[in-house]
Amino acid sequence: MHATLKTLSHFDRAHVAHLKLEPEQEQFVDSLDFVFSELQGNARPDLEHAFSVVVSHQIVGFFVLREKAALPEWAPPGVITLHSFRVGRGYQGNGYGKAASRLVSQWISTNRPSVRRLMLTVEEDNVRARHFYMTSGFSDTSATYYDKKFGFQNVLERKIKSV
Repeated sequence: MHATLKTLSHFDRAHVAHLKLEPEQEQFVDSLDFVFSELQGNARPDLEHAFSVVVSHQIVGFFVLREKAALPEWAPPGVITLHSFRVGRGYQGNGYGKAASRLVSQWISTNRPSVRRLMLTVEEDNVRARHFYMTSGFSDTSATYYDKKFGFQNVLERKIKSV
């Protein structure tokens, strides 16, 4: 399996519209309509980067990276944060998520060499996602964050190695 990342514009929702999730996973993420609406309304589009995960010319996943002034309030300066990460239900269980996680780290190392940490939040009761992240090189920072929409979040981080 050879996975790659493809940069998406803030108007490329149609390219990832087929990435449906299991009903029990949907409660933990914003809809793609909401994500792309937020991307399109962003005053600093140069600081939010949408990507698709591509395997054999098929888009299997999607995520957004945020940096600098676009960082969420729970993130310290100098990091990049991962948002809205999803692998479509028909593609899950094939290692595409872990491959994407490695590719994100490589992208950061190459394109933002001064950044040493990738961070994200995961809902405390989202056991499946937490397990995925912990087995994909992330560690728990012991910090928590309360999100009005999704509740208590654990803050996780992955160290980025230099190229």
